[in-house]
Amino acid sequence: MFIMLELRGTTSYGIALLNIYNLPSTPSFVGCLQDVKIDSNHITLEDISSSSSLNVKAGCERKDWCERQPCQNRGRCINLWLNYQCDCYRPYEGPNCLREYVAGRFGQDDSTGFAAFNLDKSYEENVTISMFVRTHRPSGLLLALENKTYQYICVWLEHGRLAMLHPGSSKLVAKFVLSDGNVHLISLKIQPNKIELYQSSQNLGFISAPTWKIQKGDVIYIGGLPERSQTEAKGGFFKGCIQDIRFNNQNLEFFPNSISNASHNPTLVNVTQGCSGDNMCKSNPCHNGGVCYSLWDDFSCSCPANTAGKACEQVQWCELSPCPPGAQCQAVPRGFECIANAVFNAQSSEILFRSNGNITRELTNITLGFRTRDANVIILHAKKEPEFLNISIRDSRLLFQLQSGNSFYMLSLTSLQSVNDGIWHQVTLSMTDPLAQASRWQMEVDNQAPSVTSAVATGSLNFLKDNTDIYVGDRAIDNSQGLKGCLSTIEISGIYLSYFNVHGFTNKPQEEQFLKISMNSVVSGCLQLNACNSSPCLHGGNCEDIYSSYHCSCPLGWSGTHCELNIDECFSNPCIHGNCSDRVAAYRCRCEPGYTGVNCETDIDNCQNHQCANGATCISDPSGYSCHCSGNFTGKFCRHTRLSSTVCGNEKTNLTCYNGGNCSEFQGELKCLCRPGFTGER
Repeated sequence: MFIMLELRGTTSYGIALLNIYNLPSTPSFVGCLQDVKIDSNHITLEDISSSSSLNVKAGCERKDWCERQPCQNRGRCINLWLNYQCDCYRPYEGPNCLREYVAGRFGQDDSTGFAAFNLDKSYEENVTISMFVRTHRPSGLLLALENKTYQYICVWLEHGRLAMLHPGSSKLVAKFVLSDGNVHLISLKIQPNKIELYQSSQNLGFISAPTWKIQKGDVIYIGGLPERSQTEAKGGFFKGCIQDIRFNNQNLEFFPNSISNASHNPTLVNVTQGCSGDNMCKSNPCHNGGVCYSLWDDFSCSCPANTAGKACEQVQWCELSPCPPGAQCQAVPRGFECIANAVFNAQSSEILFRSNGNITRELTNITLGFRTRDANVIILHAKKEPEFLNISIRDSRLLFQLQSGNSFYMLSLTSLQSVNDGIWHQVTLSMTDPLAQASRWQMEVDNQAPSVTSAVATGSLNFLKDNTDIYVGDRAIDNSQGLKGCLSTIEISGIYLSYFNVHGFTNKPQEEQFLKISMNSVVSGCLQLNACNSSPCLHGGNCEDIYSSYHCSCPLGWSGTHCELNIDECFSNPCIHGNCSDRVAAYRCRCEPGYTGVNCETDIDNCQNHQCANGATCISDPSGYSCHCSGNFTGKFCRHTRLSSTVCGNEKTNLTCYNGGNCSEFQGELKCLCRPGFTGER
């Protein structure tokens, strides 16, 4: 018998039965058959009875079952002739990828627990174990495969990284950090002689292991082991979520349901359904006023502007601007200090410091800076019998004296160079062996070699911790006056002697402090260089460096900060009867007529050498003098005899014309017509 047909289609699990074939063990053909001939006879649908066929229809129409996107959760739809198939992404499954494998929550509220799966059959050499892991905890056991006597493999988290160990191999620790709170797929591929570790498709490494087979009855532990001590040795109990565990293609479910066909019923100890996180804000983890927001198994703090750190535990004290103008805020562990250079004016202005009683560190060194022209002055002094400390300038050189601990000897160091030259010098005084009970000390000035080292040994500065008065800028050695110059903020083993009390703070936050006890204020702003180096004084003024600035002593006639102003000697109006002209350190008066003297203060008597004659009276005036003639004399100097007079008058006018003047009528009025050389009405 010969059969000829044309085929189109795919395979599926539908059943098409023909009388000539009945093969129930083989999947039936799904698709279209065309031009079927048996012994050259055409077989049509009419030739096949309904009782001998199932799911056979006329035509060859194919429907797009994926058109409506039936696969959920990013599942990929595969179109078949009679239906569709969803290729689901893990951890989803089901006809439409709607079912999600239920995650197991480990370590809820920091409880300890684990899950155990008993294997129901033996496996060949090649086995793959995979699962999703989500955690913030950097340590914790993930998986252990063992039987009653032997542990084949163990995987755990170590400092957030995957670690894997087989008893006969060395430990593998991956570089990839898993404890970031995200979901990660990890896989183990157990092959002959080696076990490979993967994160998604990334190979994290492998360990060599002898060939062994997984037997029925072996146990897979997830999240921990029944024995606490064994669990602690491998990172402790896991805290987080594990989902979709697969042993080869077989799913190991924590919480199987009636439709999952799970064959492994696990043993669960403190494993809960889902992947809810702990309420981490319940313990109020945010410090310094931070506001807590709960995240999955974690928290986030909204911190004030002056704090930092995950829990706002790091206060940025300097951002609060606690220091006064002229001082710089310096961050120290758990606090701050106000750093500035202080100006001392040679008066009794020493500053008293004292420990706050909480200093615990060893005090083994002092660092300070200064500039002065004093040849003999005390910089710092402290005493608590029999121990004492003295830092001074003696005969222009720096002197360090210390007696401390059980030593009966006074240690003394003197600088090699003079230090009273008015420029800055940086000094470090330190124990050569700070860990010893007694040690030699060394002095370094301006980091210049060689340093000066003591011949004898003495103790540390720990006696300054115990209610010891520390004086800075004390009186001079001869008790005449104190320091004139500048001092930097002195540092004793990292603890500062700050010159300022901070505003806005009752106390500084750091535990170890030296407190300023004296109430006298300190002037800051010491210059780094001699202020007179730029020759700021003009017109021969003498410049004096006063450390925070300069002072110009001006010559006569000049004033101002830089002697730039010519003094106006005319400002006081010294010229009494005259005009003043300003000159350098002088003035000149231009006197009004009739006055003389430096300030035009003296009247001039113009009649002293007058020429008035014939008994005339001299009358002095600012323009000179005039003569008041007597008798019949006239003229400027009364040297001429008056001429005859003429009576000129009527009923309206009664005039007498002198000196030969003629009485004449002019425009109806009588007037005196004068002779040449005379004038006036008469």
